[in-house]
Formats: sequence, structure tokens, C-alpha cells
Amino acid sequence: MSGGASCRVESIDRVIIQDVNANEALLAALRRERLVPDQIDAFPGDEVSAKYGGVPVSPGGKLSVEQTASAPDLEWSVPDGESAAYAVLMFDVDAPSRSTSHGLCWLHWAVGDIPGLDIARGSEIVPYAGPTPPKGSGPHRYVLVVYRQAEEMGVRQLGRPKFDPLRFAHSQELEPIAANFFVAENE
Repeated sequence: MSGGASCRVESIDRVIIQDVNANEALLAALRRERLVPDQIDAFPGDEVSAKYGGVPVSPGGKLSVEQTASAPDLEWSVPDGESAAYAVLMFDVDAPSRSTSHGLCWLHWAVGDIPGLDIARGSEIVPYAGPTPPKGSGPHRYVLVVYRQAEEMGVRQLGRPKFDPLRFAHSQELEPIAANFFVAENE
């Protein structure tokens, strides 16, 4: 189960109950950083499980530029029987620095039309490029968002600089279902 949420099985109904505290903590962190609502619409707060070479991403945790050079392994909750396609975006909200970003992001990765959890079968719109914050620009926040698609993606190419994830999500009718973020810095 993603998000570090605990679950238990009720012996009578065999119902799985997810602990909402993990979701609430993620949403609180996203709101504190103004990622929700500035770059992501409000959503239930599921955490996308992300790992870089076995190193898990914890919301707001620090990772090195070297650790994040290759695309992460991702997992998110897919309801039983759901046949929706998904999209994944990763963007730097602090490009070129936190004080000069003007609310636009640098797009590091975009994949659409992902069947279930199989990113390899999705359509890569923007190839993965690991974090490369300018030296001395301070810590940068890198956001990973999984969206449920309403229909097949009509986009085959996007520019990396001055990317507006909220506008893009609205234009493609993407519904955020899971997110996570980490911090990296080039000291």
C-alpha cells in the first residue's frame, strides 16, 4: 500500500481500512509548500511511492543530484477493475531559484497513456532528466504527480522551461490522484 499508510483487515467483513493520517500528512506538506493549490489541484492525498535505486522518497526529504540521475521506480493505487490510463509529471517548482521562479516550473519528465502501473508501456512525452539545480541556487523542490486521464493524451511534445503544471493538467483534463516531492541542491 502506498503512502506508508497502515491497513488492517476486519475479520467480519474482510474490509481493508487505510489510515488517513499518512494522507493528511502528505496534504499538509504539499499545502505548506504551496504546491497545492499553486501547481496541483486539491486531491485525496494519496502518496505516489517513489524510489531512486532503492532509496525511497519521503515527502520533502532531501536527495542528492547523483541519487536522482535516473528515473525513479513509481507505484500508486489503482482501484480494482479500473481501466483508466494515467499520466506522470515531474517538475522543479524552484527553477531557476526559489526567489526567481515566478510560479513557472522546469519540466523534468512527462509520460502519458500509462496503462495501470506500467510506465514502460506509456507514451513518453518528455524524457526523464534528473535534477540539475544551478550551483548556489539553494534547495529546489521536485514534484512527482500521477494523474488519471479522462481520455488519450493529445500531446506528443512539451517544452521543459516555464512549464505550468496546473494549466497543463486542466487543458488535458487530468485529475491528480497521487503526489510526492523531494528536495535537491547543487551546493
